[in-house]
Amino acid sequence: MYADYEINEMPVAYAPTRLKVENFLHRHGIDLDKTDYYAAISPSGDDTIVAAGGLLRDTIRCIAVDDAVSDEHLANRLVTHLMEIVQRRGFPTVKVFTKPKYEDIFKSLAFNTIATTDNVVFMENSRQPLNRYIDKLRALAKPGVSGVVVMNCNPFTLGHKYLVEYAARHVDNLYIIPLLDRSVGFNYEERREMICRATENLTNVTVCEGSAYSISKATFPTYFLKKVDVVTQQQIEIDLQIFCRYIAPALGATVRFVGSEPFDQLTRRYNEAMMERLPQCGIAVRCIDRVEKNGQAVSASNVRKLIAANRMHAAMAEVPPSTRPFVMAKFAVDALSRELATTPKPGLVDKANNGAHSDMDFILMQRSIDALRPYFVRLAQLGNSSSPLSIADIQQTGVEAERCMLRTTNGVNTHRGALFSLGITVAAAMWCYNNYDGNVDAGNLSRVIADIGSRWPRTSGTHGARVADKEKVTGARDNAATGYRQLFDVWVPYYRALRDDRHRDQKMLLKIMSMLDDTNIYFRAGKDVAERVKHSSSVLLDHFSMQSLEDMDEEFIKHNISPGGAADMLALTILVNAILKY
Repeated sequence: MYADYEINEMPVAYAPTRLKVENFLHRHGIDLDKTDYYAAISPSGDDTIVAAGGLLRDTIRCIAVDDAVSDEHLANRLVTHLMEIVQRRGFPTVKVFTKPKYEDIFKSLAFNTIATTDNVVFMENSRQPLNRYIDKLRALAKPGVSGVVVMNCNPFTLGHKYLVEYAARHVDNLYIIPLLDRSVGFNYEERREMICRATENLTNVTVCEGSAYSISKATFPTYFLKKVDVVTQQQIEIDLQIFCRYIAPALGATVRFVGSEPFDQLTRRYNEAMMERLPQCGIAVRCIDRVEKNGQAVSASNVRKLIAANRMHAAMAEVPPSTRPFVMAKFAVDALSRELATTPKPGLVDKANNGAHSDMDFILMQRSIDALRPYFVRLAQLGNSSSPLSIADIQQTGVEAERCMLRTTNGVNTHRGALFSLGITVAAAMWCYNNYDGNVDAGNLSRVIADIGSRWPRTSGTHGARVADKEKVTGARDNAATGYRQLFDVWVPYYRALRDDRHRDQKMLLKIMSMLDDTNIYFRAGKDVAERVKHSSSVLLDHFSMQSLEDMDEEFIKHNISPGGAADMLALTILVNAILKY
């Protein structure tokens, strides 16, 4: 009977549970795809799985039901449970990509079919979101010949700029639809803003909102399609159906522009499928050759590789000026994330523990970094000019960023010091790039930072300011006013010398701790402890071992010692290392 079964969450991050789920799914010809929630139904008092399914945000995936219990309506019970989870998450609807054999089950639960192929059905439990999106597109439509470009722009490059400008010259109206991917690199909000800023002078270009109805390889599930070529073909077919059936008619589009694809096989196949399918629906396809730089096609994937390799100058050369602040900000965010992920770190929040902090943890720190991300973009944009840097504008942006950080962390000061040091450095580096012919060297960058620091209003009442006045040590503002002399003279060269050392970040942190007058340690533990930390850090660096570092972590936690200033300087060192040419 129906009541003789129970449903339980399955934590697939736990290896034994994951193996159990994978074995069940394999019997149904399904792989376990990426999920952020998974549940299974079992007979009461028995841990045998007879039905299972999961979620990724608002989309049901990896669902399977044993044929032996098909008449128990367990599929309906499982889907209803997953729908309740999505509702509690605050999403307006639930989506599913599934096998055609499950279509009737989802229809019985009021799901509507959006698109279908021989192997895949894309469904949603309400037509309202799709209808609202189509209505928004209709409101943008203008008379004349209209074309569409669908692009990811991760990030927006000179290649994207060339494609858009070419397309805009050949139609009366050009509509750009950014993909709503959450892939690694730049987030959707950043990518859409890059497009808007790069096209603001093109009067016939309209940047639309992205939606879940442009199906990319990042959103398309693969768990029930075994062959790569089948996955590719089904994803393409679903996406093109939706484009021809809903998106193009809403915009009155009769042309779709694409860039040629010399690298990615999926994108190349996608272009070929468009040329076959879209003309059948009255939509012409124009394929534009990729723009080249130094004999190589410009691509967003290559820009991301350059960023990952800390080659800022090379990355900047492949993007338009409007994109460069986003690239600069990405280096700052990556530096903060790398510092956070460095484990172990004595007395500091890392992947292993919360250090000497009872009010913050790894997840809170990462949320704080995410909250600061758009403000680093704004700070970089302040430097993206030939006009003198405005201290008032930098300070106001910093104030707004700090307020956002505190809202995100419920009042916990997670990154105030890092926001100051990395924030002024981002603005200074961007200004140097624009005013020294794209050359950001140590001398130029240090001088501009020193100018900002020397003109920065002195603060009073903060922990750091009180310590600096009492102990006569250099605080954050005065450290910046020196142009971060220790960083440029010692820390960055030392960090570069450790390039092939797998404990590079830990050793760099110890080097900084051995030299820095860390006002955070002075405030929490006093002058004598701060001096002992310098000495013990120097000794540990000379006789480094991970066990000794873990022992220091335990000791710092026990005595409430947190070298937060050194952590900020580690992040700043990582950032400056990425900015400067080797």
